[in-house]
Amino acid sequence: MKNYILILFVLFTSCTRNSSSNKEAAKDTLKTNPVIIKQPAFNLDSVKRKILTDNLKSTNSDTITYEFSLEGDYSAEGNVGKAFYLNNSIKKLEMIFYRETGKSVYTYVFNENKVKVKQKIYDYNVPLFEVKDSSNIKLVQTIKYEQDYNGKLIGKDVPDADLAIYFDLKETVPFTLK
Repeated sequence: MKNYILILFVLFTSCTRNSSSNKEAAKDTLKTNPVIIKQPAFNLDSVKRKILTDNLKSTNSDTITYEFSLEGDYSAEGNVGKAFYLNNSIKKLEMIFYRETGKSVYTYVFNENKVKVKQKIYDYNVPLFEVKDSSNIKLVQTIKYEQDYNGKLIGKDVPDADLAIYFDLKETVPFTLK
């Protein structure tokens, strides 16, 4: 019995000593060779080609549309967006973020040197799965402001202006098609 306990003790101490040296080796490796995870670059040129190709099929209108959604943690229930182009330049962009308790609607209207933005925040009067029509939704807040194409506010400061979404849209949706 004593030999059995002695063997278990030797095994236990050798395993714990080895695992701590492995941890130290792993720390040293990370110090000299840090792990760098690069996100793949989003290629707006391929998006432009897809938009133009998809819209060649239906030439009934001079307005080109592009439907998309943003990847990431923007809202619990998802999002949907639609961009409208005229003469190969973006003219309007609508983005809807769905939440369990409501939704947020962003509308961007692109002019020569500025972007007019309207954010509308809605709450549901009933649980999400019971929403049937507009009578189940109430407008809680409307925020209006203007910004330049770089995302800088024009005019007065608007504390509730959500500029971060614009920067993400700018990286995801092409503003010109050619």
